[in-house]
Amino acid sequence: MSRHKSFVPAVLLRGGDSAGAVSMIENRVPPRWEGPPLHHHDFDEAFYVLAGELTFQLGDRLFSAEAGRFAFARGGVHHTLANRGDEEARYLLVCTPAGFERYFDRVAAEAAGVDPPPSALEPTPEVTRVGPAIGDSDDLGPPTPLAAVPGRVRVLLRSDDSAGRIAVMDNSIPAGAKGPPLHHHDFDEAFYVLAGELTFRLGDALVTRKAGELAFAPGGVHHAFSNPGESEARTLLICTPAGFERYFQRIAARHAGVEPPPEALEPWPEVTTVGPRIGEEG
Repeated sequence: MSRHKSFVPAVLLRGGDSAGAVSMIENRVPPRWEGPPLHHHDFDEAFYVLAGELTFQLGDRLFSAEAGRFAFARGGVHHTLANRGDEEARYLLVCTPAGFERYFDRVAAEAAGVDPPPSALEPTPEVTRVGPAIGDSDDLGPPTPLAAVPGRVRVLLRSDDSAGRIAVMDNSIPAGAKGPPLHHHDFDEAFYVLAGELTFRLGDALVTRKAGELAFAPGGVHHAFSNPGESEARTLLICTPAGFERYFQRIAARHAGVEPPPEALEPWPEVTTVGPRIGEEG
């Protein structure tokens, strides 16, 4: 996996923050980046392209993904990625379960000339190389462009896709939206702000997160969010374990004027309201 060392990653969320459920890394990759060799491992990897364009090999197929597109490699699936373009690309990597962020912590520390955090010295999950990088592989034909998911509420990854481990949504939050009341639930929620600015209550803390920043609510922690600004915001929402995406599937179907898919009619995890919305406190 040494080809990863041509860029410096930023680890946003570690396994120690999520009881080992999920980790998140933001990576910038240079133009004409070859990427790692074709490989597989037991953990899942979700890729959200933030800028530029990336090429993915998933199994025996190639896909191209511009900004706003999403790719997923379930545990055990052969995969890799590369930046074949002439511009820098940037993507968010989500690993479930966590552990592989230790590798990126070590790479970042080496690039910065500092000692890695103690957690980075623990073993990383095993990765098995099974083929060359995309640029060195046999011709798989032209990549298929990954399509955008329409709507303001976009469910990118469902329980059935990840054996229930993770769900991912790309949601637009209108200007002035008060958001949900203060609540908690057993699953974790990570909010990566894609555009605009959002206000979060996390326990007793009130914090603001803008584009490129993360808010994390572990299971059981009281939390809420709002968009008090005058511009629309967007957030990538990651739920571990999955299940609550069914709520968003129903909203997306209502917005589109269609029936929700059958799996969206299954129960979703319990959510307990414990207080008012942000800004409505007495």
